[in-house]
Amino acid sequence: MASGTLSLFAVGDLQLMTREPPADLFTAVTPVLTAADVTFGNCEWPYAEEAGDTHPVEAHINDDFDLGDLFAPGAPESIAMMGAAGFDVMSVANNHTMHGGYRAFLRTIALLEESGIAPVGGGDTIATARQPAIVERGDHKIGFLACTSSFLPGAHAGRRTPGIVPLRRHTYAENNSWHDWGVEPDTRTLINRDDLAAMIESITALKAQVDVVVLSCHWGILEHESAIADYQREAARAMIDAGVDLIVSQGPLPIKGFEVYRGKAILYCMGKFAMISPWSRDETPSGISAPLLDETSRGLGASVTITDGAITGVQIVPVYLGSSGRPQILNPGEPHYDAILGVVAERTIAAKLNGAMDAQGRIVLG
Repeated sequence: MASGTLSLFAVGDLQLMTREPPADLFTAVTPVLTAADVTFGNCEWPYAEEAGDTHPVEAHINDDFDLGDLFAPGAPESIAMMGAAGFDVMSVANNHTMHGGYRAFLRTIALLEESGIAPVGGGDTIATARQPAIVERGDHKIGFLACTSSFLPGAHAGRRTPGIVPLRRHTYAENNSWHDWGVEPDTRTLINRDDLAAMIESITALKAQVDVVVLSCHWGILEHESAIADYQREAARAMIDAGVDLIVSQGPLPIKGFEVYRGKAILYCMGKFAMISPWSRDETPSGISAPLLDETSRGLGASVTITDGAITGVQIVPVYLGSSGRPQILNPGEPHYDAILGVVAERTIAAKLNGAMDAQGRIVLG
């Protein structure tokens, strides 16, 4: 049985869409990231020396964007910077890592490995993509899995094709009563049963090998401030029932609320951790209608305590990017700290989630 205490620090999306990453990007946060025994983030962009075979849908979006290629791989040195900043594990299961096609996607995975970062959630086949990342620290073994509900058709891995681990959902319209048919229906969602069954199989197998299972889900309703989709709630509970100990999520632009199920924390969206773009973030060039700058100027971290092989504490930590995209991990009393925690509390209530935390973001797990 594992003994002792260790720390895990998890953050949201790292999206460095530039060929010239600023050298000081992680200067302010490296002390916190390296102090944790294990650090996790979501690698939400492809990185390669050159572009690959861009997805046809993305190629058309590039055609419509007047300032160059909107979807092009970032600089390989960006990943080296992530490794130097302290990241140990990163998910590649999201809607952006396949933007550069197969070659850039596989190069991204190789660059992560070269930088000492274990990739999870993608690979050269679905069998490889479903493999966990297992980190050993002293007596503890922490396992990571990752999946995404947000991706373009064909981006998921197959028996012989590279890609990400899918957790697809189905959308349907529902009216409250017969006389409202076809008039302002509610939009409802269901989880894809095959994808969920595959995830549960992976979770069950991993739980038999490790003390703690951390699951990263890139999913959710993109622009709505607080809404959590039906499929997310259903899948989160099923995956915790299968053995997951913590769910950290990304995907939507806004940070969102959280809940606790069977003593396990579910963070439904941690937002951005770092975001550097060649273009002004005041613009919304890809069809997004929400205020891009407002929602991507803040994010969340999760400071997790693991004691004797079990998670004993989860604390939400505000992160501020501002307009520069450079992350700052905030402490109590600093500007934006209370405001960001206040947003999380408001959106938790608005989504009718049961999450509760104290003034320093410590989640009530019991």
